[in-house]
Amino acid sequence: MIKIGKFNRLRAVRQTDNGVYFTDSDKTGEVLLPNKYIPDDLFEDDVLNLFVFKDSEDRITATTIRPKIMLGEFALLQVRDVNQFGAFLDWGMEKDLLVPFKEQPGRMSPGNWYMVYLSLDPKSERLVGSGRYQRFLEKENIALREGQQVDLIIDDRSDLGVNVIINHRYRGLLYDNEIFERIGRGDERKGFVKKIREDGKVDVTLQAPGYAKVEP
Repeated sequence: MIKIGKFNRLRAVRQTDNGVYFTDSDKTGEVLLPNKYIPDDLFEDDVLNLFVFKDSEDRITATTIRPKIMLGEFALLQVRDVNQFGAFLDWGMEKDLLVPFKEQPGRMSPGNWYMVYLSLDPKSERLVGSGRYQRFLEKENIALREGQQVDLIIDDRSDLGVNVIINHRYRGLLYDNEIFERIGRGDERKGFVKKIREDGKVDVTLQAPGYAKVEP
């Protein structure tokens, strides 16, 4: 099944004036890769890893471009424009990402940067952003263990340090007295789970625990 908002491994099946159509392994549907994205050495039956989305005319389309955010992920993005429909953010694609007014943490302004979450509208199957991103973070059944290496996105500051997003799923805290490098909101880092508290809050560190942080 072809998944919107994700990269899909798809096979080239037929060429048209507008581009090449690709299908998944189950042959449940087809998606167009426009001419401007077609590699020069593409042949029929070639398999490519393509990002699938809806274009400005609501057609399911594929591209070789990697966006700044994918379905189910968080990222810090800049507002390009605001109109009667909402704010439009630069996510690395030709068509900007819409954040409707109801999904904004107060009115977004052009030029400003906001942490957003990318979801799929179940009715329109359009990718939409939400600046009210914290409600998409899981707060129960934390599937992490102490000492585990994780992916971090640096978020906003707190009284004790810097909040982070862990593995695009959980909220964590990086304490000020354990930060030994320059970091900014939206930066991505590798980190380690330091402690999982009874209330579900997670403490993380940028340094490997124990002897693992000592270089040979």
